Amino acid sequence: MRTRPAAVTASVFKSALVAAVIVGLAVGTLGYRKAYGSWWPQTPERITYCGRLYDAIHTVVLSRDGVTKAESMTSLPGDAPYPVLTVDRVPPVVGQPLLAALTPEARRRGNHLPCAQGVYLKTGPDTYLRYGMLGGP
Repeated sequence: MRTRPAAVTASVFKSALVAAVIVGLAVGTLGYRKAYGSWWPQTPERITYCGRLYDAIHTVVLSRDGVTKAESMTSLPGDAPYPVLTVDRVPPVVGQPLLAALTPEARRRGNHLPCAQGVYLKTGPDTYLRYGMLGGP
């Protein structure tokens, strides 16, 4: 039985490893495109959060204080302003914080309301891009 020289085995292993990395990057890039509507590493065009689809509004870029001020006016009549919280990361684990002012569960349940009317993705040191909800309740 003939054995392969160590140099040939190492070369085959390196080639297989390079091919696996290229396939992994291609699959990841296509998955990002499908999920966010843009190519990695561009800012997502759309975000899915809490079962709803949100679309980027490129004309609305705010600071963290601007996000809090804008969301202070979106609470339901009779409610105090909902606090702005970090609710997710986009993309998950390695991405930027996603902010939202969440409608309380008790108010959502009875009125069939979404978790949030809009979300904000951090795109810079103190810069947040607004995403508006697509569709209705």
